[in-house]
Amino acid sequence: MSAREVAVLLSWLSCFGSAVWRYSSNSPSYRIFSTRSTIKLEYEGTLFTEWSVPEICFVLNKSSPKTELRCSSPGVHAIKPIVTGPDEEERNLFVDSSHTCFLWYYRVRQGILMDQVQTLLVTWWVIQLVEYSWAKYRPL
Repeated sequence: MSAREVAVLLSWLSCFGSAVWRYSSNSPSYRIFSTRSTIKLEYEGTLFTEWSVPEICFVLNKSSPKTELRCSSPGVHAIKPIVTGPDEEERNLFVDSSHTCFLWYYRVRQGILMDQVQTLLVTWWVIQLVEYSWAKYRPL
């Protein structure tokens, strides 16, 4: 389904008070949320009021339809948007404990050719998550 078709479908559903909501991660290759993950929450619709999350989880902006969530304790957490109108379904989000203390990124660039030996320039960034403010962090 193309992006245009999805937009038309969402627009049509909004006329009936229906909405779509989802959660995702900044890292598309990770399918497991952990205590160190930033989880994106998104609600598409006009009836949104705020997010309902457990007290052990932190929402960056509870009254925004697009926000970020972090849960400091592992387990299954019930999440749902509070809306005016028909109740939205509650979803159980599994958050695993994480032993990862660092995030790292690298970039490889072609180096220069010296004495018939080609070199590569590798740049590394290492972020210690415990010391870094998660609200300010944005992946490269």
